[in-house]
Amino acid sequence: MLRGAYCTVNPLSKLIILISLLFSFLLFSSLVGILVLVPFYGSGVAALLSSPDFTDPSVINALKVLQILNMAGGLLLSALLYLWLCNPPKETFVAFKKPISTVVILLSALLIVLAQPLIGQANELNSMLRLPEWLSFVENWMKSAEKQGELITEAFLSTTSIPGLAVNIFMIAVLPAFAEELLFRGALARLLKDWTKNVHLAVFLSACIFAAIHLQFYGFLPRFLLGTVLGYLFFWSGSLWLPIAAHFTNNMLSITVEFLFRKGIIHTNADNFGMDNAAWVTIISILSVSGLLYLIYEATSGKQKA
Repeated sequence: MLRGAYCTVNPLSKLIILISLLFSFLLFSSLVGILVLVPFYGSGVAALLSSPDFTDPSVINALKVLQILNMAGGLLLSALLYLWLCNPPKETFVAFKKPISTVVILLSALLIVLAQPLIGQANELNSMLRLPEWLSFVENWMKSAEKQGELITEAFLSTTSIPGLAVNIFMIAVLPAFAEELLFRGALARLLKDWTKNVHLAVFLSACIFAAIHLQFYGFLPRFLLGTVLGYLFFWSGSLWLPIAAHFTNNMLSITVEFLFRKGIIHTNADNFGMDNAAWVTIISILSVSGLLYLIYEATSGKQKA
């Protein structure tokens, strides 16, 4: 059997295996997605998706199909196969088997809720990013990628129906929480820790890659901070359930806020949620997050010290 076949190879080889699996599965899942959509959209589906009309509900549905397939087939399966091939058989899915208190999982979710003003402040700081004139072409590319990401996100969240909300919860909250945590914390951060022999460096590097891979550079700082917290939650506890709970909560908040906004129940959309807070609100957020991180560390460090 291939299980654990590459568990003894060096970290660089493992990284090459992970990257190869990731790109191969993303390419495969994209091709499968296009083939699935051909009967509904015809042979021009590739051209349709390359320059999508975000006002056309049928195009949005097609993009959602591709997003789900890429997340499940590209990220989740590549991470699972990497762990199957590159971890010792007894440790393949140990991060899911470690006993963890339900209270600590709930604290991890609460941590993200209380961090929203801090995340909003980080977003505001990130939006002030300006590059030197000689790097204007890079800044223009970043702005273009950011705009495209915003259009896709807005299109995905623009629903007021319960079925549409259910699809968004699965596509934006459930799948990414499992797929991205398995990939970035369960596979990548653990690999970087084995390579560098330094937990903190592994956390920061994996958080940096996690933030950059979304190609929304004006949201890099808040994603980096989120990735850093998720990394420490994983290494402190030795369990993926804490970062999964925190990641799910973060994405679920955006979905819920945008849904309530579009229903006319609240007056703040997902983009502005947590923004423009008074200084004392941000200070309370920082203190609350710091306190909860300390509690979680104390509750989990006995099982897996960083």
